[in-house]
Formats: sequence, structure tokens, C-alpha cells
Amino acid sequence: MKKFLYFALIVILAHTVTYLIAGGIAYPLLTKPFYEGSDPVFASFMRSPAEPDLWQFVMKWFIPAQVLRGLLMAIALYPFYEMLQEWSFRKRFLSLAGLYLIFGYWAAAVAAPGTIDGVVYMRPEYLGTHLIVQPEIIVQGLALAAWVGWWLGRRRLKFGQNIRSERAVA
Repeated sequence: MKKFLYFALIVILAHTVTYLIAGGIAYPLLTKPFYEGSDPVFASFMRSPAEPDLWQFVMKWFIPAQVLRGLLMAIALYPFYEMLQEWSFRKRFLSLAGLYLIFGYWAAAVAAPGTIDGVVYMRPEYLGTHLIVQPEIIVQGLALAAWVGWWLGRRRLKFGQNIRSERAVA
């Protein structure tokens, strides 16, 4: 249980931090006009800073929601914990990034900007949003995969060193 809790803490931390950084960079550079301004596309179906009363809910639940997402990711990944530790960093990184970006985003069963279902179901005038949101999710997914993949490698090295030390003592 202790090992899972530590793993979950790392995944939660990696997800929340990379999500905040990627979103913090993408919002002013790419997606702000979708939430605020003359034609706020997302404001018709999402809470936005343009409506402070609704935005208060986001401000209250934003971090707890990311913690919950990180916990759910840790629960889903934990059965593969030992196997991931055995892999090279490159294989861990590519696998984690692939899971996050493909299953968690592009192939997600939700009609949202950037997803396959979003391209199919969203109105054609919003097609441009699918491309504009890509950099944020790709950067966040790659950063999350790098962080967790790196940490798993460090855990493997520490575990391997502990085994070698115990053998030397015996």
C-alpha cells in the first residue's frame, strides 16, 4: 500500500504541475479567445472568466479535480508499475505518452475539441479549435510521461542498489 501511495503521489504531482504549466502557457498564447473576447466559442458550453460568478466554481474545484485525475491515472497505471520499472526510459516515456495522448485524448469517447469524436460531431465552424488545442495537450502529455518515466527509472535504480547492498551484506 505504501508503494502505491508513493506512486500515486508522484503521478498526481506530475499531472497537476504539468497541467498547470502547459495550460498557463497555452491559455494566453492559444486558447484565451475561445473563453473570452469577441467570439468566445467555449463560453457557450463551458464556464469562463468572462462570467465571474460561474468562474468561482472553477477556481474552487480546479486543483481538487486535477488531483482526482492524477489519482485515477495512478490507479490505472499501478498494475503495470513493476513492468514499467524494468523498461528503458525511452520505452516508459513513449508508452506513458501514448497512453495519455491516444487513450486519454485523441481517442477519448467525448466530443471535445481535439478528439476524433470532436472532429466528427462538432460543428464545422469550430474545426479550427481542434488544431489550436493540440500543442497544450501534447506538451502536457509529453511532460507528464517524462516526469513519471524518469521517476520510475530512479525507483528502479534505488531498488536495484538496495538489492545489491543486501547481497553484499549477506
